[in-house]
Amino acid sequence: MSLPPADSATAALRVNRLSDSIYELYKPGVESLLDIVFFHGLQLSHTSDAHVSTWRSRGSQKEVWPMTWLPEEFPRARILSVNYDACITTSAERGRLDLYCTAESLMEDLKSAKEGQHPWRPVILVGHSYGGLVIKQLCLHAHFSESLDRSQSPMAGFLNCVRGIFFYGTPHRGMSSFFSPNGTELKDASPLLKYVKVLCAESARLHQYFDSLRLIHKWSIAGVGESKVTLFFTPEGKSQSEMIVGEGSARYHNFTMEAEDHYSLCQPESRTSNTYKRLTAFIQSTDIKKVVPSSALIEVPKMAMMLHYILFEKVQDILRIAPAIALCGMGGIGKTTLAKLLFNKLSAEFEYTCFLQLPKGEINGDYMKELEGRVCSSMHHHGLKVALMGKVCDWTHLTLKRLLLVLDDIDNNRHVEFLKHISSVNNCANSRYIVTSRSLEYLNRCIVTSGDRDIDACVFNVEYLNFKSSKELFMSHAFPYPTKPSPSLAEWVDKIVAKCDGLPLTLEVMGSYLKKKDSESIWSQCFDALDEAENISDWDERLWAKLEVSYKTLKPDEKEIFLDAATFFNNSIWNLREAKSCWRVLYGYQDIRCRTLVDLCLVYDVGEMEGIQMHEQMRSLGMKLARTWGNNRICRTWTKSNVLSTSSNTNMKIEEVITLRLEDSMPLNSSKIGEMKKLRYLDSKKELMLDEVGGMLSKTVVLLRLRGKVNSLCDLVDRGRDRLAVLDLKAPLTCLPTTVSELRNLEILKFQDCLFEDLPETFGQLPRLRHLTFSSCHRLRSLPEAVGRLSELRCLELHHCFNFIAFPDSFVQLPRLESLIMTTLRNLQRLPEGFGNLSQLQLLIISKADVISELPESFGQLPRLETLIMMTLRNLQRLPEGFGNLSQLQQIVYYICGLGCELRPGCFGAGGHNAST
Repeated sequence: MSLPPADSATAALRVNRLSDSIYELYKPGVESLLDIVFFHGLQLSHTSDAHVSTWRSRGSQKEVWPMTWLPEEFPRARILSVNYDACITTSAERGRLDLYCTAESLMEDLKSAKEGQHPWRPVILVGHSYGGLVIKQLCLHAHFSESLDRSQSPMAGFLNCVRGIFFYGTPHRGMSSFFSPNGTELKDASPLLKYVKVLCAESARLHQYFDSLRLIHKWSIAGVGESKVTLFFTPEGKSQSEMIVGEGSARYHNFTMEAEDHYSLCQPESRTSNTYKRLTAFIQSTDIKKVVPSSALIEVPKMAMMLHYILFEKVQDILRIAPAIALCGMGGIGKTTLAKLLFNKLSAEFEYTCFLQLPKGEINGDYMKELEGRVCSSMHHHGLKVALMGKVCDWTHLTLKRLLLVLDDIDNNRHVEFLKHISSVNNCANSRYIVTSRSLEYLNRCIVTSGDRDIDACVFNVEYLNFKSSKELFMSHAFPYPTKPSPSLAEWVDKIVAKCDGLPLTLEVMGSYLKKKDSESIWSQCFDALDEAENISDWDERLWAKLEVSYKTLKPDEKEIFLDAATFFNNSIWNLREAKSCWRVLYGYQDIRCRTLVDLCLVYDVGEMEGIQMHEQMRSLGMKLARTWGNNRICRTWTKSNVLSTSSNTNMKIEEVITLRLEDSMPLNSSKIGEMKKLRYLDSKKELMLDEVGGMLSKTVVLLRLRGKVNSLCDLVDRGRDRLAVLDLKAPLTCLPTTVSELRNLEILKFQDCLFEDLPETFGQLPRLRHLTFSSCHRLRSLPEAVGRLSELRCLELHHCFNFIAFPDSFVQLPRLESLIMTTLRNLQRLPEGFGNLSQLQLLIISKADVISELPESFGQLPRLETLIMMTLRNLQRLPEGFGNLSQLQQIVYYICGLGCELRPGCFGAGGHNAST
């Protein structure tokens, strides 16, 4: 409950209204370092200014203290207050929203206020009475919220930004019956009141969920409670005096009782009042600096996070003492989920972090080198990807540095040796290592070097879920909060949960499959399929049979995409964006089809620039299905592991092959590849005569990675390659044919070690080109003037192009360029004068461009630039005058820049507080 309507002094206050519900009480003159958000409680009658009247001091000035006192304590904090309908009685216009609808509505308004969207700006939430319940429901809503692409949701990072929550007299376990005079129900009572009743089941469930989130996100919690009775008047005009929220209900975590009533609890008389000092001390004690950018974290299933929090605390306690922990358990039991949860929550404590899903495949002489390469490409330094900053991975940089390393799914001795190798190089007593495996044998061999001591990894067995937890996990997928099953399905829920045997993977897949399916016949058929799978003796085969229930419901094109993901794209060098480029040409509606697989838990939800990931058991199911694919029951995907000799190929119908990953030892020549009339994906590590191969390839190829010698690409380009979507070429190519413009569907183009000095003007006629990369093209001097006509180009990368001098003037006309990465361009003279016209540019990296002495004056006009990394610009002498106008700048990294004056955060515009050296 909160105050009655405000007096005229409060009503006259002028505050900045950001949206229907969000008011800005204070905004610093520079970019804020912290957001503090206030939530009021229930209202005895309708008032339009509860967002300020609740927080009015009792001193002579009647100040709204969050507007006047707090800014003096925290001058770089933005202070917001939330207003919502909290009247305890209903009318035609008021008191009709329940707690869920209130939180849902506030979430939308918080989005528009940019709350929780800045990756480096922490958030403190403060709630009085019912406002504390609103905060808890808001957090739960953010946790369970769904969108077509969750990774791009504006509120995706909200919970990660929250650092602490302070409760003023919040009824965590219900409040007194002040709204029910003489034991009778209040006339026209608002639906809000049911959430504050003692022993309310909904409120208890909300508190249980919220407490799980608190543990998962490591939120700091504190609060104060009243010790005096409160005098108030009911809507009928009768006076009452009661203890509104008792100590038993208000006590939660770091809590004290204060000599105040329910109103005065949030109305401090002065800055020396305990209730005010407790809040300010709480904010100061909260570690507001430890916010890890969401790009450095790993996606974790929502309900799985809640079910694993007890295990999380146990494992975290072990890691406080032991340098390495080995998570052991059956496939699908949740080892990877627990490892991801640990990684996300511990990352802020470490200088270097890396989460690596270990690759499967044949163990050969290059395997260890491949593992090292994958660690380098996945390594983050203080939340920024090392590879993105243009740094070469040097293992010596890890020596004695705090490192958090996760190696997921160890299944051979090379993995064990690799763990020992990295820990020996690192040799830091404060580093931590997490490994997972189904094999206890391999985990018992895991040893790490920590402070010159070799220490065995501590093995921790991840057990099956009990029936209660199994049901919660299943329900979270089949009936997302707050939906519930109809009475006719309740019995089927228990039956199907029992058939999932406490295995999280099966529970998630089955729950996702049955989501929004109300027909009892579908549930019955699902149960029968699970029951039939119980007759299979082999554990893996039995699990795959259960998982295949969901796969069989996919449409034909969705099945194709799943098999592509499992047999080719999963845990490979190819990212989701490149896969979608291929799927657009092959199947169409690639975003919707891919989302279907994510929603069914068949693949993980990852960002466009990340590699496709799926559970190892889902991948194994896909590999099994691919081995007997189609009407001819042939092997759909050829790799070194399943194509051992030409003699074994004869029975495999080479003309039916869809995917080929070609390695040196595979006995396939250009002629054999030419016989693959249905080939879609060719990923060749083997050097080939490209002139010879190009003319023989099937016209169905959409992805092509070639290595070898070549004089011309004419045969490749001229023979109907209009379906080609991804081309990765490493070859001493001296020129591109003018007919390159015929590649009408080309979206991704990568050149490496090419010898051309320039490109034809027809290069600007590639209508779909989105990502262009040049690596070690040492003779390339510039791009053609026609490059400005690449209307779909989103990303341009130039690495180690030593003779690259300048961009053409038309470069600044690229309408959709979002990312520009330039590393080791030793002769780059300047950036174009009109550089500020790149209106969509969000990421800019310039590294080792020693000749550049200044940036163009228009640089400060980049309206969307969020991330700026400048490294080893030794001759950079000054910043342009408008540099401080980069209003959207969120991350800055600068290192060895030759500026004559010391760089201070103020030099970097509104986002300058994020500058790092």
